[in-house]
Amino acid sequence: MTKSIALYPCWFMLNTMNKYIHGSSGLISRHFIEHSSSLGQLLYWHNQHGINIQVREHQQLRWLLINNTLQSVILTRSPQVLLFPHLAYLATIWQQRPAPKKILELGLGGGAIRNFLLKQYPQAQLTSVEKNPHIIDCYQDFFALNEQGQIYCEDAQTVLKSAVNIDWIILDLFSELDAPRFLFDQCFYQTIYEALAQRGILFINFLSQHSSQLTQLQLVLKRVFGEAVSIKKITGFVNHIVVVEKTL
Repeated sequence: MTKSIALYPCWFMLNTMNKYIHGSSGLISRHFIEHSSSLGQLLYWHNQHGINIQVREHQQLRWLLINNTLQSVILTRSPQVLLFPHLAYLATIWQQRPAPKKILELGLGGGAIRNFLLKQYPQAQLTSVEKNPHIIDCYQDFFALNEQGQIYCEDAQTVLKSAVNIDWIILDLFSELDAPRFLFDQCFYQTIYEALAQRGILFINFLSQHSSQLTQLQLVLKRVFGEAVSIKKITGFVNHIVVVEKTL
């Protein structure tokens, strides 16, 4: 059994930020999400090859933006706390599952998921994959816990080809609303299937404003996994949490 998941920080950590974090839920507000590119103090800025990366901070909040799209946000005193509604939902799913031994995270962002998993499952072997070296630098300089582990600066598809017996694969490769084309590629999910251990689980944070994209993803996953796909729409957001298990 794993220890209880601390999703919500103490009230005294939030009493000066009630405009940005809901006091009842401990989750980030829509106002903050919509205005995050203009709030706070700029700590880091990088622009290269059409990709703009910013790190901003306000009081205890620190966040990562890619092309003015909010990717990740942490509390600097408790960087393992999950503040996004879709991540809080993911955590409730993880709590219901046996503790994993091997986790592969595809897409690092500001490392909110990574920080949570390092704290919650310290005995697990956690590997994160991110192809942009500047995002890895931002994570290590501004968001990381003292705990380390493996972070590969590599393409997700390349790492998957050599991955074996993974209990959880967490797929979060969206930097903006449009999905990368390979996220609808059956061969990509076949590689994931082969990398998973028996009873291994794939979790996807899927952003979609069009039901046709979600339908297409469901069909591809059904062909590969041969199992029903669980999809949860996060109320008020374009995030869908997709879960499918390897049982064959």
